[in-house]
Amino acid sequence: MTVAQFVADLNDLIAFVCSRVGATKVTIFGHSWGSALGVLYAARFPEKVAAYVGSGQYGDWAAAETASYAFALREAKRRNNSKALKELRAIGPPPYGVSELLKERTWIQRFDDQLSVRGLWNMGRLLLGGPESSIIDLPRLISGFRYSQAALWPEASKLNLLRLAPVLEMPVFFLLGRRDHWVPVETSVAYFEMLVAPSKTLVWFEESGHEPFVDEAQKFNATMNELVRPVVVAASNATTIDVRMNQPLGRCVTA
Repeated sequence: MTVAQFVADLNDLIAFVCSRVGATKVTIFGHSWGSALGVLYAARFPEKVAAYVGSGQYGDWAAAETASYAFALREAKRRNNSKALKELRAIGPPPYGVSELLKERTWIQRFDDQLSVRGLWNMGRLLLGGPESSIIDLPRLISGFRYSQAALWPEASKLNLLRLAPVLEMPVFFLLGRRDHWVPVETSVAYFEMLVAPSKTLVWFEESGHEPFVDEAQKFNATMNELVRPVVVAASNATTIDVRMNQPLGRCVTA
């Protein structure tokens, strides 16, 4: 499991989808890890991508992790949470390994209320709500998540799209959750501002964290229909690939 292999796999997937639906180009929606993968693919194969849409958008991955850790530490201090402070100070700021990452992410989830009953319900609905998955898949999903994270983290966490993909040759949309603390939005905006593209559009989701398509699903769908779709239609003969990650490293699906 390497970044190069994921790009190659995505190329195979896009070829299959285009063949199946009779398209010559796709629109890529990249979320979190998928936002890095999607940008790298779009930069390498611009002739196959009609538009790029990013959410939970990485730019400089190392900078995002540093900002995420800094938020967790500030929030622990603000809440006077001695347990959180002790654990976060023990792991120290990044770069760090997967076990330290999980500790930091767990505290952010707690601070963002993602581990409440409502938060867990929303995550469960997201992961297991489709017809292709069920509750019996949960152990394998967790196992696969941990495996892919351990395999990809050393390489993926060093990606810097400001250096690797400063130019994209298609329209670009960033759909950012204002409350995203996994990929802090200031790092996403830094990449958006320096990125060179034929057109760039940034849409804020004020009530969203890392997953606007869950937190503000109605607005997200409207944005895709009202802003992105016309661009795709204008490009003609394009379909959509959804490269989404619901955790630090994850899966690719089509939509």
